[in-house]
Amino acid sequence: MTERYFRHFPTIDFDVKNDGNLIKAKDIFRNIRVSNPAETEITSYEYYYIGEQDRPDVLATKLYNDPTLYWLFWMVNDHLATYDDWPKSERILEKFIKRKYVGKALISNLPTDITKNPSVDQNNQPIPHTFVMGEKVVGSTSSAFGYVTKIDPTNNQIILNDIVGSFQNNEIVTGSKSDKSFTLSSVQNFKDRPHHYETEEGIKTSVSTGNTVVSNELYEQRFNEDKRTIRYIKFNEVGALLREFKQFIRV
Repeated sequence: MTERYFRHFPTIDFDVKNDGNLIKAKDIFRNIRVSNPAETEITSYEYYYIGEQDRPDVLATKLYNDPTLYWLFWMVNDHLATYDDWPKSERILEKFIKRKYVGKALISNLPTDITKNPSVDQNNQPIPHTFVMGEKVVGSTSSAFGYVTKIDPTNNQIILNDIVGSFQNNEIVTGSKSDKSFTLSSVQNFKDRPHHYETEEGIKTSVSTGNTVVSNELYEQRFNEDKRTIRYIKFNEVGALLREFKQFIRV
């Protein structure tokens, strides 16, 4: 039962270059998902915990004897919207975190060290009030430098990439364009910095006092783990669903 997802999509005339020349193409903008009322009526769901080696096509083969039926998982799981929503293996997740949270966090004591409302000095000259994305930031003692990729006053930090040298605690760091500066409290890997905090009840908050910190790395690990349990339609119901799919996709 080979049922590739786009095989049954209708063909339309499509002006790719907006120049009046039409080509035949599948109408990929169509989408069919099981509605919420229908979900409650379906009793043929089972649940599956996605393992390290369970790619969508591998799991479809395991459950339906057909690797092309992987798209059925997307039809009945709201948290699956694109292929990127499939839970990552440990190795791929590690690479993802390393790429997403690359760089170092330069941490201050106050959020106003990172950005504050614009103001002027006694000579009516603008006081540097925020760092600038992409600007070079230099340490006064170490002469280390890097470039701003994130400005985060909520966590009292700026994130730098392409760092040369080693920043030192308690030195002054200054932006070369903004002239904004602060005394460096500490330096940490971006992945180890807080994503959010949690109360004893597990409620997310931005308040650190009395709450448990959840790092960027831990957040991504938990988020990935939460996606591992999915619903799937029992094998004996697949045939009927495919017949309805073919009918509705062409309407």
